[in-house]
Amino acid sequence: MIKTFKTFYSYFWRYKRYFIASLVFALLSSAFNSFLPFIYRYMVDHLAILDMRMLGTILGAFLITRMGFVICDHLGIYFGDQSAIPASRDARIDAFSHLQRLDFAFHVNKKSGEFISKIKRGDSAFWDMYFSVNNQIVGDFFDFVLTAALLLWLRTELVVILFVAIAANAIVSIYFLKKNMVVREGFHKEEDNVSHLIVDNLINYETVKYFAKEKREVKNLTSAFLPWERALWNYGVTFRQMGVVMGLISTMTLIIMLGITGYHVAHGTLSMGDFVFTTALMLQFFPKFERLIARMRQVAKSYVDLVSYFAILDYPLVMPDATAPEKIVYPQGEVQFSDVSFVYASGREALNHVDFCINAGETVALVGRSGAGKTTVTKLIMRMYDPESGQVCLDGHDIKNIAKENLRTMIGLVPQEPILFNNTIGYNIGYPLDDIGHEKIIAAAKLANLHEFIASLQNGYETMVGERGVKLSGGQKQRLAIARAFLLNPIIIIFDEATSHLDSESESLIQDSIAKLKKNKTLIIIAHRLSTVMKADRIIVLDRGRIVEIGTHRELTKKSDGIYRRLWELQTEDVIDA
Repeated sequence: MIKTFKTFYSYFWRYKRYFIASLVFALLSSAFNSFLPFIYRYMVDHLAILDMRMLGTILGAFLITRMGFVICDHLGIYFGDQSAIPASRDARIDAFSHLQRLDFAFHVNKKSGEFISKIKRGDSAFWDMYFSVNNQIVGDFFDFVLTAALLLWLRTELVVILFVAIAANAIVSIYFLKKNMVVREGFHKEEDNVSHLIVDNLINYETVKYFAKEKREVKNLTSAFLPWERALWNYGVTFRQMGVVMGLISTMTLIIMLGITGYHVAHGTLSMGDFVFTTALMLQFFPKFERLIARMRQVAKSYVDLVSYFAILDYPLVMPDATAPEKIVYPQGEVQFSDVSFVYASGREALNHVDFCINAGETVALVGRSGAGKTTVTKLIMRMYDPESGQVCLDGHDIKNIAKENLRTMIGLVPQEPILFNNTIGYNIGYPLDDIGHEKIIAAAKLANLHEFIASLQNGYETMVGERGVKLSGGQKQRLAIARAFLLNPIIIIFDEATSHLDSESESLIQDSIAKLKKNKTLIIIAHRLSTVMKADRIIVLDRGRIVEIGTHRELTKKSDGIYRRLWELQTEDVIDA
């Protein structure tokens, strides 16, 4: 609990002048408000001798007290917002920044809907906690201290009764708040599950449409809402139960205190003004006290949400950059794998003691059946994962000693399934570089054989591509991804099935573009379509995580029992003479 509140208030303390000012004015507004019963007492006790001068004094005191309360109350809120608004912004930025820093493996396994819910609830809880504690609880607690002091001044037994009532309410509150926090955690799980189903459906809507499974998705969501509804009812019932019990305790306490005060008025030990004073004080106090307990319920709710929110900041970075990273000033593009093995978290072995070296400026193709380890090789080169054992080097430097940001600026990736931002075509092409000129974007599009298509669109490079680039065809998305990699102008370019969605003519044009760009660059090509890799300097054949063949296309097709030759024959439907 201490850690959560420490993190919460660390954001406010960045703007401590405003934060402290808000607390000071909150206390002043409570003091002004607590002075009002004194005015009522004085007025009742002096009704018999009330004249215009005294009435003016009373009204003036009332005016000053009310104005003081209103002004201080609003100034407290104003200065509180001056600290809360930037604090809330900073918390969200920190959560987002940490998610950006987390490793590729984390993002592969995360549920986007769950994290959207956590961030959304967390931001709401941040504001609720601020409002409940800073704007309400601090002032209400000060009201309690003043009320106790005033009752002690009036009659000691009234303070005793007040403390008994507060203790009874506190016991009830603690019991129900503990129960409420446990129930809320269960509700969160059901809420996250509902959010996950909705987001997952929105991401995969094409699959839903292809198989006409809209009704199934609605049925799945309806089923998920059944435990969600039960959890929400259980959560709400704890509030209702606590409210009823506390309301009864407060009512009984008020009646007892008024009865005692009335008794003393009847026996002449207290004045009628004292009775009005006590009544006014209690009518102010008990609604505030019940509101205080309600705020404590809100604090408990917000606390649970903040724990999940700030827990995002605690997700570990599995592959941190080196403390003193090496910087390659003039990269050459040599890639070396030395006895590299890698196993995915699921337990699937992807690479097993792999050794190879790709020389600077060389074009090397990685070939093999699905699951042979080809894409894993590229992910290790880009340090999306670290190997279980062995070493991956770039120009003789272990890539673990190179800052990931620096490493990835030297490598351009054209994936099999490019994911685009829901922004313009120009934005997506120019994404790798900041403040890139439009001319360079056009030049990259021309190299990727995409410019003519873009020019034919009504809005040209300002055309929106839709979520994940849904408005573009598979081939158009791949050419856009190729243009993006060309624009980066990296020393190493990885093509992971980058031409798989292109027709023969477009593939030929892309091959021409690759030929133009390959000068002084290292190209790594993954392809099932072997016509794409025929001209590679070397072809590395992988099978079940091991290198089984290395050679040129001509050399490998001459191996009568080779995997590459067998794959080539299957694709060309032609048997090669040994």
